[in-house]
Amino acid sequence: MPEVRKVSHDIDNWLSRYQLRQHLGQGGMGVAYLAEDKARNNALCVLKQLTINDATPEEHDEAVRFFKREVDILRRLSHPGIVRLFDDCVTENREYFLVMDYIPGNNLDEIIKSWGSFSSEATVEIAIQCCEILEYLHEHEPPIIYRDLKPSNLMLTPEGQIVFIDFGIARSILPRQAATRVVTTGYSPPEQYFGRPEPRSDLYALGATLGQLLTGIRPKPLAVSAPAQIKREVLVSLDNLIRRLTAHSIDDRPQSARVVRYELYRIYHEIHPDFVVPEEAMISTSHSQETSPFGERQPRRPHLSKLLQERSGQNSPLAKKFDARKNSGNDHGFATGAQQSTIWHEIKRLFQLFKP
Repeated sequence: MPEVRKVSHDIDNWLSRYQLRQHLGQGGMGVAYLAEDKARNNALCVLKQLTINDATPEEHDEAVRFFKREVDILRRLSHPGIVRLFDDCVTENREYFLVMDYIPGNNLDEIIKSWGSFSSEATVEIAIQCCEILEYLHEHEPPIIYRDLKPSNLMLTPEGQIVFIDFGIARSILPRQAATRVVTTGYSPPEQYFGRPEPRSDLYALGATLGQLLTGIRPKPLAVSAPAQIKREVLVSLDNLIRRLTAHSIDDRPQSARVVRYELYRIYHEIHPDFVVPEEAMISTSHSQETSPFGERQPRRPHLSKLLQERSGQNSPLAKKFDARKNSGNDHGFATGAQQSTIWHEIKRLFQLFKP
């Protein structure tokens, strides 16, 4: 199990580097604070403490394992679309802390609840960014599966940048290593229920997320998403892509995030005919290290920024970036025992797809 850095002195000495400004939220496994980092010119950051109340020993061990995994993975990643880890520690009293980037803006779930669904154009732009981040994760050595792609884990900044947060259940793919069965109802594909996720499992979650962005409706468990059935103005090509992304069989999904990104460029060309689709996206599904036509990982997406400026107002979430909000229901979106039992018959029906 990965280890976080230990400190032998009192926690107050370690915390003295950070000036706590605001309580941001609390879930079943942790509490988060907005803080200023005195060592970085009072830069804003998020200090997260693992808190485990009324937990069984097994639940406690699982929470600690997720915490350590998040630290271990974030230490190895460097990408503008992934939240950065700056500091971490566990005290002698086994108090667990980590310090991450403060990401201004709101997660996509909050935006949907406040302003409704997204257009095909904005959805494609978000999807392209998600694919760029997934490519980085899946092409990492060893590859990393995010396993929890959903609107509430995708931050959209005022500049239009998508940032992945919460890597607690992400995992590296190592040979012959068994995966913990962790699912997010509505976003996890069938193979994830059997503890057999792979990179295309993230593509299923991407498709489910895109369907929700287009319709404003949370995806049903293990369902093939078809947003055009709910919202007629959804582009046929985009609807077809989302259907394939959320196919039950892994082999029926696109091969990789890179292949999906190429297809999204072609869809974007339907919306903006003056957009020049790169040649490799028209004729190739190779794994060459090409850059994005939007710019080499540029942090700004002009259309999304304009969209947010048009939608935001005095009472919008973006106008109150220090306002604390909590998602309704299960903070982590994990399937409860009751939820899993109601869909277990569907899992059994699909089991034949995943026999060795």
